[in-house]
Amino acid sequence: MSEHKHILVVDDESQITRVLRTSLSSHGYDIRVANDGETALEIMKDWSPDLVITDLAMPNMDGLELCRRLRAKTQIPIIVLSVRGEERTKVQALDAGADDYVTKPFGIEELLARRAGKVVTHRALLGAVWGGESTEQVEYLRVFVAQLRKKLELSPNSPRYIVTDPWVGYRFEPGD
Repeated sequence: MSEHKHILVVDDESQITRVLRTSLSSHGYDIRVANDGETALEIMKDWSPDLVITDLAMPNMDGLELCRRLRAKTQIPIIVLSVRGEERTKVQALDAGADDYVTKPFGIEELLARRAGKVVTHRALLGAVWGGESTEQVEYLRVFVAQLRKKLELSPNSPRYIVTDPWVGYRFEPGD
C-alpha cells in the first residue's frame, strides 16, 4: 500500500499536466492524469485519489460536469484550476461541488498551500467570502462554520472535518 497521497489531475493542456505531474511528484504525491472528465471517471473506477485538480474547459466532459458527477457520489476534495477568473465562473464551479478555485497562471506553492490540514485564518476567510471590509467581523464566520458543520459533521459539537484553531482560524481535516 502506497503511503503517498494520490492526486488526479484533469486537464487537456499537456503543458499544465506535465508541470503538475513533475512538481507534485517531487513533493511526494502519486499523480495520475486525465485529459477530460470522462477519462477521469474511468481512472477512478480502479484508483481512488485523495484530491482531484480539474480544469473547466475540456472536450467531452467539462470540469463543471465532472464536479457535479463526483459530488453526487463522493466527498473527495476538488480544486478547479482555470484561466477563467470571473466571479460568476468561480461561483458556478463552487456550486457544482468544487472546494476551491485557483486561477491560471498559478504558482505551485499557491497550489500546495491549499492542501488539507493547513490553517486558514479568520481574516483570510472573511476577506475571501465577504470582501475586504468584513475582515474583522468574526461572528459572521462563526455562524457560517456552524451551519457547515451541521451539514458535514456527524456530531457538530465535536467536529472532525472543520477544526477550530482558537483565535486563529479553521483547518480542514479529511476523513480517513
